[in-house]
Amino acid sequence: MTVITKEEIVERIRQKTGMSKEEIEHKIREIAKVNEISEHAAALLLAEEFGVKTDDEGAPLMHISELVPGMKGINIVGRVLRKYPVREYKKKDGSQGRVAGLLIYDNTGRARVVLWDPEISKYYDDIQVGSVIKIINADVRESLRGLPELHVSFRSRLIINPDDPRVEEIPPIEEVRSYNYTRKNIGELMDGEKFVEIRGTIAKLYRIIAYDACPQCRRKVDHDSATDTWICIEHGEVKPITATILDFGLDDSTGYIRVTLFGDDVVEILGVELEEISEKFKELIKMGMTAREAGRKLAEDEFYHVLGREIFVRGNVVEDRFLGLILKASSWDEVDYKREIERVRKELLREVE
Repeated sequence: MTVITKEEIVERIRQKTGMSKEEIEHKIREIAKVNEISEHAAALLLAEEFGVKTDDEGAPLMHISELVPGMKGINIVGRVLRKYPVREYKKKDGSQGRVAGLLIYDNTGRARVVLWDPEISKYYDDIQVGSVIKIINADVRESLRGLPELHVSFRSRLIINPDDPRVEEIPPIEEVRSYNYTRKNIGELMDGEKFVEIRGTIAKLYRIIAYDACPQCRRKVDHDSATDTWICIEHGEVKPITATILDFGLDDSTGYIRVTLFGDDVVEILGVELEEISEKFKELIKMGMTAREAGRKLAEDEFYHVLGREIFVRGNVVEDRFLGLILKASSWDEVDYKREIERVRKELLREVE
């Protein structure tokens, strides 16, 4: 997919709006100055504002299973399975930036979508879990998480609930979320319970670790220095991904339980990129610490800010010989207080009836 020149964009805006070329150029310069972007990028934003098409929506229609790192200008449709919170990060120039992620799926697989400023302002609030989105002119990048990673830039367009033939192929979210989670108090939990949801406050951080893992089974892989390859005991030679584990304690006033969280969920709850977690962990190992010591110090020194945070966690309960009950978490979410109030209201109405 090719992006048209600034001059072509100006001409298309002029034809649609009737504005003079000088007026359009003035607006472009203002947008470029305010947003600190190039005039070409500013022209694309202005065209978006006026509903002027600047890209080729006739790009090949692709499915998630066909995505390969390095692809550019792809056209994909998927349903939103998860919407991650917006995170702030520090840019190289010292200013603050924002990044947000989505997890989407189609009938062939799942992919992660990354939104950067100013795309967050344009799209994020209007996207809901369960919505179908169409992304035009996105790039596929290498990901350490084992999933294709689509990056939405100022050259991209994102359409919510599009008119596209692939929408009919995508299963409804109820089919993907095939299990119903039962809300429980921590004090009620018992060994062997599956698909439970608890609401509580993060009261303690035990450890954060990062390791090289098999992209298929997520088990730790070993490096064979003789052949410079990574070996999984189940899948043989593999290209490793970086995996993360977070152990923390959750309290809800009825009880306390240790929770283990994995992968992308660790990244989102801590508010930092996977690469940063991995680098900090490896630095501590190089200082002579064991993995256990490094994991504990990383949690205590770098991520204490998550203490006191109230969240939902979903997963299965297991009994550990030494640690007692543990919740092996499959996902987490922020507490939606409006939804919680509505849930309690319905429960009270049922009791009155």
